[in-house]
Amino acid sequence: MAMDDGISPEVQRRIQEAQAMMTDELMEETLRSQAAVDPDHLATVLDLVAIGLTNGTWRNSCVENWHAEGRLSDGDMMRINSYTTDAIRRRLKGWCVESGITSASSAALAEANVEDVDALAGRLFRWLTNPARRLPIGMTLGELARSQEDLEEYEDHADRSLGGFVGQMEDRGVRFGLLRTACHGALACSQWWSHPAWPNRVEGFIRVLDDATDAHWGPDGKWREKLSAEPPSVQDRDVLRGTLLAGPWKLDPTAAEWIVDAGIGYFRPEAR
Repeated sequence: MAMDDGISPEVQRRIQEAQAMMTDELMEETLRSQAAVDPDHLATVLDLVAIGLTNGTWRNSCVENWHAEGRLSDGDMMRINSYTTDAIRRRLKGWCVESGITSASSAALAEANVEDVDALAGRLFRWLTNPARRLPIGMTLGELARSQEDLEEYEDHADRSLGGFVGQMEDRGVRFGLLRTACHGALACSQWWSHPAWPNRVEGFIRVLDDATDAHWGPDGKWREKLSAEPPSVQDRDVLRGTLLAGPWKLDPTAAEWIVDAGIGYFRPEAR
């Protein structure tokens, strides 16, 4: 006989068994084995939490539909995603200080409580959904949304996403929830700025810009040949490297578009 929520007792049992297997130790091992990340290093964990939150609350929302509709280009998305990740990361670090978490070890996250995280989520929600918030592409969130209906659709998504972020900690603890969000960032967004693999990606990508024979460009370098001329800020490799490492949202629009077209997101440093 099915349960009141429509889930059979057998399916419910399997769900409970799967949830029981999700522990801090499993999240730690996932970060170690799948992302080559030290789960005890608080700063790295926070970087990945910021990526996971950005992906969940911003990118995987109606914003992706706006992108598909042409409101945002690929270069715009790279700039906004990195800018949002940085803003959330700074707020996470500020929250740690306010919560008395000053250790370099992620073990200190266990000292926080769900109420602390709920306050952080509220702060992130207000910032993310502020229609007057200016994006690095020049327009405000309200201008990007274009209508109150679209803005409310994004607000609903951000509310659900952040609610789920906090809700997972109610039974399993704050550190578990943050490690799980870090796993999301580590595995789903390995090509993003602030990921531990980003510096190697940048170095490798810049190197192949001057090697038309590299496998990155496909057979006979055809992909490289189809690209337009390099923008001036791409031609200066030292400036490009510094900007990509420090903050891709600072790229000029033409350079950001060219870099995405050149496949920085598809470059595979692990294959080198």
